[in-house]
Amino acid sequence: MSARIAHQLDVYACSPQSPVARGDEVEGRTVIGFTFDHDPPAGEPGDRLLLDGDQDLPRPPARPVPSVLDPSSVDITRCGPTPADGLDEDALTVPPPGLRAGYERVVDGMGDHGGLLRGVLDELAKREHSTWLVGGAVRDLLADGAEAQVHDLDFTGTAGPGELNEVAFWRRRRRDGFGDYDWRVSPQLVWSISPQEFPQRRVMEYRPLALDGFAFPAYGGSLATDAGTRDLTVNALYYDPRRGVVADPTGLGHTHLRAVPLVMAIAYRDDAPVACACVILRCLKFGLRWPDADIDGATKWIGGLPADLTARIPAEGWPRILTTWASCVQPRHRDTGQKDLARRLGPVAAALVAAILERTA
Repeated sequence: MSARIAHQLDVYACSPQSPVARGDEVEGRTVIGFTFDHDPPAGEPGDRLLLDGDQDLPRPPARPVPSVLDPSSVDITRCGPTPADGLDEDALTVPPPGLRAGYERVVDGMGDHGGLLRGVLDELAKREHSTWLVGGAVRDLLADGAEAQVHDLDFTGTAGPGELNEVAFWRRRRRDGFGDYDWRVSPQLVWSISPQEFPQRRVMEYRPLALDGFAFPAYGGSLATDAGTRDLTVNALYYDPRRGVVADPTGLGHTHLRAVPLVMAIAYRDDAPVACACVILRCLKFGLRWPDADIDGATKWIGGLPADLTARIPAEGWPRILTTWASCVQPRHRDTGQKDLARRLGPVAAALVAAILERTA
């Protein structure tokens, strides 16, 4: 078992040079989060500052995030919580050696792309941002150690998409074997970078720590808040490669991963119909992958959803659901496999699968 980190809040304590964070004060007003403008004026990175009073805005304000590189430009008072705020005392632990070794092996195996990824993380660290590997990669490295088969590297952290675009000075360089790269930001604020010649081959994906309560996607939340936007507890485990720390914000990820059989329980804590439908589809994905898993937790969560969930999905939400379904359910399972599992997960899951099959017929 991993050793607990002492004084866990101090691990992520800020300094006067740290980026502005939620809970700080800027010019006497409290920072309540951040968001991103997908069409900023020329020369602006796009990250936007949310201050107390912005909770009911219908769209992001045109207020840039102040830079701490020029302290004279804005009055910043450091009084916000750390990303680890609110976690139980044993939520941060020292990972087993195999996790670090496996992570380094995966990055090294990416060749030039691995160097690019390290460049991103190093630049964010210089700016005192915190970054975590999250999701399936952490799950598999914890379960299988240094030889784990890891396919995707997904990250989260305190930096916004605009700042990642800003530090991407290397995306047009060819020296040291690097080619040209393109970046994009999804509507859900997922920043990704891909080689121009292979746009579907993403070197990395990064979604800043999620924050709810706004009419638009926002970021700047804590690890605990972000974990509530993930699908399964075993996929809500976070690894900080710079500090060598694993975070288990739900308090259940380690336990459910070590259980025999593995436990499929839900980490997601919102009630948005489209997102709930996508979590159900993720349950299908992992239920088909792990046929012996304990699905009682997933079944209980799905059973607590509105019986008419499918009818509550707006027309504009179906493209996201169908895309998620196509990536979660392989063709060989699209006949009996997914139907059988959906029935085991409950009537809501069965109705969702039926609606999807009708739309894709």
